[in-house]
Amino acid sequence: MENEKLLSIIVPVYNKELFLEACIESIQKLNIDKEKIEAIFVDDRSTDKSLEITEAFAEKYSFIKSIQLEENSGSPSTPRNVGIKEAKGTYVTFLDADDWLDAEGLPMLVNQAAEHRADVAFGQSVKHTEKIQKKLGRFSSYKVANNLVPYEIERIFRAVGPPGKIIKRAIIIDNEIEFKHMKYGEDKLFFIDAISKCKTASMNSVPVYHVNRYTYNQSLVGQTSILEKTRLNLKILEEILKLNLPAYAEFQAISRIIEVDFMARLFNNNRFLNAENKASFYDLFHQMTQEIKRYGKNVEDYLLENKFRNIYQFLKNEEYQKLNDFITILIQAGKAKKYVKDNQVYFLMPKHLQEALPVKEPIFAVYEGTQWIDQNLKEAIRVYKDNDKQVNKVLLSEINNELNYKSLNFIEKENYIYINTEDLEQCDYNFNLGIIYDDYKFITVNMNLPNANDTVNLRRQNFKTEFEGTGGANENPDATNKYLSENVKTVIVIKKAHQYLDVEFNQLTEEDIEVGELIEIKEIVRTHKGTPRLKTANGYFITANKQFVNRIVKATSDKYIYDLPQSVTILKKCKEYQNRKFEGEAINILNNGDQIEIKKIVLSPKGTPRLKTLNNTFITANRDFVKEV
Repeated sequence: MENEKLLSIIVPVYNKELFLEACIESIQKLNIDKEKIEAIFVDDRSTDKSLEITEAFAEKYSFIKSIQLEENSGSPSTPRNVGIKEAKGTYVTFLDADDWLDAEGLPMLVNQAAEHRADVAFGQSVKHTEKIQKKLGRFSSYKVANNLVPYEIERIFRAVGPPGKIIKRAIIIDNEIEFKHMKYGEDKLFFIDAISKCKTASMNSVPVYHVNRYTYNQSLVGQTSILEKTRLNLKILEEILKLNLPAYAEFQAISRIIEVDFMARLFNNNRFLNAENKASFYDLFHQMTQEIKRYGKNVEDYLLENKFRNIYQFLKNEEYQKLNDFITILIQAGKAKKYVKDNQVYFLMPKHLQEALPVKEPIFAVYEGTQWIDQNLKEAIRVYKDNDKQVNKVLLSEINNELNYKSLNFIEKENYIYINTEDLEQCDYNFNLGIIYDDYKFITVNMNLPNANDTVNLRRQNFKTEFEGTGGANENPDATNKYLSENVKTVIVIKKAHQYLDVEFNQLTEEDIEVGELIEIKEIVRTHKGTPRLKTANGYFITANKQFVNRIVKATSDKYIYDLPQSVTILKKCKEYQNRKFEGEAINILNNGDQIEIKKIVLSPKGTPRLKTLNNTFITANRDFVKEV
């Protein structure tokens, strides 16, 4: 192909001006020769400044291309298909405009795939929220491996979105695979089909893709009801059954749809238990079973876990009260009544559910403190499991940040795991004890066993082990890429934090910053230990830790005010609320001509700007209702 590249990065864009600069910068920072890559941004007729941003970067960087569709398509499918047709890369990968790529991990995965001529390669994806950084889909990226059969990787179709995957463009083009125009699930169908057509795969455990799941970032998927999603999943199931997939690929794909999209997401949750229209749920289940039968297949053959087999039987037999009671037990998780039998932990079922298949924890671990073993101090972990469950690693995993961990030497003996006490003492961050078993599966070690007592309950039955490292709660500037470090003009607060008068965080200001607040940044400074801090335009200091703040591009929207005004005049009657969500009853009605002094700009959980008044109330920032004075 003329001017062929190694990698094409395809980015569908629709009204993502708040996130685009960070997304584009992550591409610019990739540790790879930019002559070998291209980034194709396909704008779906955005109504904000998204197109202007991508076009400006396209002028600045030769590896960036900006395209706008003639009319809005309403989903990422068409932009992605256009990007595939425009692409010149041997490999393509898909990036959502509000996410970002890992500067070191993605180039490492691309080079590995190219070296081993893999048709597809899988790297680690990481989900970021206000509370946690969590690895996604460990099963596809738990080790460095090559020459794998992609659709034979266990559970490979349990994570079928764009994150963490690169695939040969020729596989897509030669097999005429494209994203179907759907409101939900187009990724699932595309990647099941594409991966099933691949002959070889590579995987790597390095982070390559970062998923933005902060509450202020809302997607079309989040606006789709579970019943609507399930109806679309029926269509996806029908399409999969029509495909001529290799036998095991088809098995994995169908098992995924049945277990994940029907048994788990449709039924195994509080949403179903609290639903008033349960008949609609049951009807979708019966439609699924009829679709499977129509192709001469049996639903039960695709159920791999006893809990799903039980849900299926209760639904099949229309034993709906038993179904509700069983799901109620499952969703209690660590708080459910359990007992130990034959070195395994089982859920306790009431008498009317005892004909159900037994449900047990695959592995359960309890910390039993420091013991004197073989003339040394050891930390003891009691393990309850099947004999065929293999423990692979013991980790010190930073609390709420799975990217930061240490793997420890351990000895396994007679249902116990022993680790050296001094290994814990050398950890400089707060951590949980974690166990990797069966290659990729992860559990956190508990502080106590569950119980099945009807009269006395443990107050902290689901309590996990938590240790304070030698560094306590101090920030470690070298622990992963956890800090904003350059080119920061505006941040949004994603987790409650403090602001200080000094860079060393010794003197607090009178008022903390709040979740959702937009803060103008003057510069990045460092403590005497080298920890990055953000100096605000007001001269205060706040953390640069990405768990607390996230850089955004402040919009220049004609619809909303984003630059903090001292006061506004009310143009139309509007309401005044006590919270940024505008929940509950309005506390006041503002009329045309009223003048209100403004303290802050704060985004709602959905990313809508609000004006916080000097009275600590919230009003709209919509220019149709307010005007800067």
